[in-house]
Amino acid sequence: MSQNTQQLMLFCTAVVLFVTACLYGQQNVRVLSDALNHLLQTTTDMEGRLNTTLRISEPIRYSGAEVLHTVRQMTGTAVSVEVDGSVYVIDPLVNRRGTIPVQLAASYRPEFIRSETGELLKIAFWKEASTP
Repeated sequence: MSQNTQQLMLFCTAVVLFVTACLYGQQNVRVLSDALNHLLQTTTDMEGRLNTTLRISEPIRYSGAEVLHTVRQMTGTAVSVEVDGSVYVIDPLVNRRGTIPVQLAASYRPEFIRSETGELLKIAFWKEASTP
């Protein structure tokens, strides 16, 4: 085998290995990107307005409908939700008739209880007295 043929075969092998490595890297980047997008979407869907609770400057108020939505949204997570001192967990797959005694038009003040590391542990909603 001549010297030129041997060098051409080595070059072709190097090109094939380089292209294979690039395609493998591209596949890994795509898989990691999809996983990150899925995690971001899941986190956004679960937290809703709650992802800004660390930087609240003035207290916000939730309507009764938002309280109901938050209770359903947090079902199955490590975050417990308390409404007027009672803990509620509504799982529509287990009990479709489960209700929470919340007035939809009322205003509720949220309290966010966090661990030392800033992880959200509990959300407590307290009904505000209505002013005529």
